[in-house]
Formats: sequence, structure tokens, C-alpha cells
Amino acid sequence: MESLKSTGLKISGLSVERVERATQPVYPYVKPTDPYKDFLGEVSPVDAALMHEVAFLRLGLEDGSYSLMAVSRQVADFAMGISHLLKGREASDIKATWDMLYRYTLPVGRAGLAMHALSAINVLMYDALARSLSVPVYTLLGGPTRERIRAYASHLHPLPKDELEKEALGYVEEGYRAMKMRFIAGPADPFGVEKNLELLKTVREAIGYDIELAADAWMSWNVNFAERMLSRAERYELSWMEEPLLPDDFEGYRYLTRRVGTRISAGEHHYHVYDFLRLLQSGVRILQPDALWVGGITPMMKVAALAEAFGAVVIPHTSNIYNLHCIISEPVHVTPMAEYLTKYREWLEQHAVNLPKPHGGFITLSREPGFGVKYDFE
Repeated sequence: MESLKSTGLKISGLSVERVERATQPVYPYVKPTDPYKDFLGEVSPVDAALMHEVAFLRLGLEDGSYSLMAVSRQVADFAMGISHLLKGREASDIKATWDMLYRYTLPVGRAGLAMHALSAINVLMYDALARSLSVPVYTLLGGPTRERIRAYASHLHPLPKDELEKEALGYVEEGYRAMKMRFIAGPADPFGVEKNLELLKTVREAIGYDIELAADAWMSWNVNFAERMLSRAERYELSWMEEPLLPDDFEGYRYLTRRVGTRISAGEHHYHVYDFLRLLQSGVRILQPDALWVGGITPMMKVAALAEAFGAVVIPHTSNIYNLHCIISEPVHVTPMAEYLTKYREWLEQHAVNLPKPHGGFITLSREPGFGVKYDFE
């Protein structure tokens, strides 16, 4: 990297380009806040992730170039609080900068907003370096391992039977060979297992058994409910059951993976390599980190290596462009597919004008430098 140091590729600073309100539809499905519906009402992912306002972070280099990405305002505030540590650093010093920031923020970090902020800085540095070299980020990560990425359709929120059947069959017609549904109930509902099984039966009978079907409980169950639910659901052959337990319940995951036949997945709300090592030690074999939350591209690559050593797979949370570059740079047996949220418009991507979308159940990435994202206000 010595040649890069002579090009003036140093960080000039981090700034907030703009801030605006974010909106996201509220879909019915089981949530960890369900026991408090009387007080909170129906909570959307925007509410839970404190994403009511979107801020655009701008990483500037001393040659006048810059990289831009969207984060929540709270993440931007945290990133700006440590931005003084970035000025004057080489744009190519990505791993050293990440490690320095991780260690610097240990007293208040290791998870949550702190890691989201480190994710943003790490992503911006990768984008800036790749743009300066006129290559896609996946080239920096070792190059593409395939021409396109298999995608699964992710939505199927609880709806009346005819609407749920229609949505599921629509994904099959679009070329998807895998999809993921949501459930409606958890431990707070005495009839929750029966309600969930009815939804599962509806989707499975509509699409048949040659289409992969997964399900998501979004951290909302406990071990007792999950074991009862999954034991009765085995005849419907779920490909995996996502986040049935609270993220910190590693002992619960250890128990559950040994008691039920359905594969268990987790990782959307886990951070850095240490959480993922504990998930693997707990028997989880489908890891679902997100480059926007886990700490950035640098930890994503470490999680992929860790998964391969355990014979596990990485199927990241959402198909944001940063996850896609990670997926395509790893062997297909490590990162076999991407999630595509069919109904949500990503609340951090509302101004992006050129994001890749699935065609026939597959996503193809461009050869644009960096992550290749262009915004309509630039």
C-alpha cells in the first residue's frame, strides 16, 4: 500500500450532508414488544431501530473526492462524536482504523449504536478506497466468485388466507425458489402456536415442497414456546427458523438447536466475531450479520471465515448493497444467497437510484467503482 500513501488519499473529515424524516409501513407480525402493545401499540422496524430520521454521512478525502451513505440520525451523531480520530488517516488504513475505533469505544460500545457507527465509517472507507482505484469493493475483497447471487423473497406477513396464498404464488411466478414468511404470535398469546401453524400451512400448501420456505420470529419467542412451535411445525419442512429467541440468550439457542429438527438462524442483532463464535458454539449454523450493523465489511469477512471453519453458512440480513458485495466475494458454499425484502423500501436507501434488484430470483452486481451507489440529490 506504499504507493497509495503518495497519492494524498487521506481523510479530510466526516460530516453530515443532510437529515430528513423517514417513513416505513407498519406490517403485522410477531415482535419482541408484543407484551407491551397496550402501551406501545404496533411498532415498526423504524421505531425499533430509532430510524425516524435519516442522515447522510459524507467521508471526504483531501483530494476533494468523497463517499456518501445513509444512516439513522443517532448513528450519525455517534459517528460524528469520534470523527476527530479520522482526520489525516490514510484511506487505505481500513483495518487499523476499525480496530482503533473498536478499542476506543469499548466502554460504551461492543454493540448497538456504537457498532452501527463503526459500520458506517468502515463502509465509507471501503467505498472511498475502491473509488480511488476505480474498482468495485468486491474486487478489494478478492473478486467475485460467481456472476450473480441467488435471492430469496422475504415478506409474507400475516394476511388473510387468500392474500397470503396469492403473494406466495406470485414469488414463484417471478422465479424465486426460496422465500421467508413471518408469524403473528408469541408466548403472550395462549393460542399462538395454532395461529402460527395456520399461516405456515397456508403458505406451504400454496407453494408445495419443492420451494424453500423459511420463517422469522424476530427475537419474539422464548425457549418453551419455540420448542413447542417448531416441534409441531416439522411436517412443513422449514428451511430455517430465524431469531426465535432474544439475541443474548445463547444458552437458549444451545438448548433449542439440540431439541428441534429445524435449523436455527440468528445474527441480525449480533456484533463482531465474538457474538458469532458464541452462536456457532450454541449450535447455530446459519449466520445473518448485516454490514450496516455488525461493524462493517471488516467484521463481515471475519464472520464468513469463522462460519466456513464451522461448516456453517452466512446469509446476511437484507440485500443492501454492502451485504451483496460481501456475498459475491465469498464462495457460494459459504454465502449461498441473499435476502430480498420485496415490500419494504429500505429506509436507508430512499434516495439511491441504481440499486440492483432480482430478476428471475437472481441479483447481478454492476462493475461501478466502490459500491456504485448514486443518489438523486447529488
